[in-house]
Amino acid sequence: MVMLFPQALHALTGIDMSRHVNRFVALDAVLDGPWQALAQQVLDAHDDDARVALVEQFLEPRWHAARAAGAAPGSALGDWVNGLAGHVAAAGWGRSTRNLERRIKVWAGQPLRGLRRMSRAEQSFLGTRAAVEAGTVSWAETAANGGFADQAHLCRETRAITGHTPTELAQRAMDDESYWLYRVWA
Repeated sequence: MVMLFPQALHALTGIDMSRHVNRFVALDAVLDGPWQALAQQVLDAHDDDARVALVEQFLEPRWHAARAAGAAPGSALGDWVNGLAGHVAAAGWGRSTRNLERRIKVWAGQPLRGLRRMSRAEQSFLGTRAAVEAGTVSWAETAANGGFADQAHLCRETRAITGHTPTELAQRAMDDESYWLYRVWA
């Protein structure tokens, strides 16, 4: 599996990411010939090392070209969101707030407000990782440190983003293999 931030995929392909939020679409319906050829090569590769090498060889020159054109998402969601907002603001024409919001939604597939909401939740969970692992987490303290109005606000935001309360999400991330992404993310 290859995971790319929406802005990175937009920079690499020009795809309007807002059209692909919460959807599963066939590769050939979205990406052009070179991407389809890569997918076939990866499927035909004899082992994981060969697959990784193919993906790296394919993405590296494209990513360098995209970075040279100004696409440089950060290493964490918050940095990426702030970088995206700055990039959109500097992009030129249509600098009204609404135009900037529209451009962010096209590039990232999500509105800026939603991205900032996810960034705040991410920072809150990253800040409590050690306490969660030790079993000493205080969600009220996490909410206060994360800029939430109260613990209930943190719980509502977490449930809206993930479908789980903070306690349920933390438990599933530790115990449920299908939540491996949250372990990698943290």
